[in-house]
Amino acid sequence: MHSKNVRQMLMDWLGQEFRLVIIGIGNLLKSDDGLGVVIVKALQGKTTDNILLIDCGTVPETFVGPIRKFNPSHVLMIDAGEIGFKPGTVRFVFPEEIQGLTISTHTLPLNVFADYLKKETNTMIALLAVQPKNLEFGESLSLEVSQAVKSLSDTIIEVIQNQ
Repeated sequence: MHSKNVRQMLMDWLGQEFRLVIIGIGNLLKSDDGLGVVIVKALQGKTTDNILLIDCGTVPETFVGPIRKFNPSHVLMIDAGEIGFKPGTVRFVFPEEIQGLTISTHTLPLNVFADYLKKETNTMIALLAVQPKNLEFGESLSLEVSQAVKSLSDTIIEVIQNQ
């Protein structure tokens, strides 16, 4: 998905007033799988008080307490996902669509986590899934995913600063 489409979908989804939790999911030791964590790190220091950034590694379910305490209106998960497109492609996914995605390194499937989080927080939930190229052991992102991470980070910053 082109970043312009992601930008518009984020703007439409967030609306004018929001308390947003951004969850970066992934394993930094498995190349492109770490992209969610990399994006959250890129956003640090560039958000406002109505946004909580969480680097949850491969266990997002352990962060339900802090998420609930923050009392968000929206939760945005960012993760690598087998979405059937070329590496670096981004797809904005709603919880009911998550079940069809293959997410590589999680103990708890993201659709189960999203359902549980929805019940616990009564918040709007979405996933930004990025097609990985390489999930082998390694600490660097592929070129395609690295470019997508930069573009997506810039898009998220632009959207949250202009809403």
